[in-house]
Amino acid sequence: MRYVDIFELKSDFMRALAHPLRVQIVEILGDKSMSVSEICENLNKEQATISKHLSVLKSAGILKGEKSGLHVFYSVDICCLPNFLECINRILEEKITKNSKNARSIIKNLR
Repeated sequence: MRYVDIFELKSDFMRALAHPLRVQIVEILGDKSMSVSEICENLNKEQATISKHLSVLKSAGILKGEKSGLHVFYSVDICCLPNFLECINRILEEKITKNSKNARSIIKNLR
């Protein structure tokens, strides 16, 4: 039996999320599913770019894809992940508020 290092698995998971566009994809999906074209439209990005990032997220088990006709609809496959990202937003908002004169304009960009 092969030993699996839980810290290595956690690191791999976080590495899959460690790109701003991937975080945006997870956040816009939230608790709904969207086609690749809808995701591209929402993020104003090319399909090739979005597809590459969707592939990384799907390989990591973060997203799942369901084919319907000619389209694949993606959704978050980890129910607590949107809440986790919202928690990070709140933490950052608190830190920015404590440390910045321009906190309101920075916080607007977080949402």
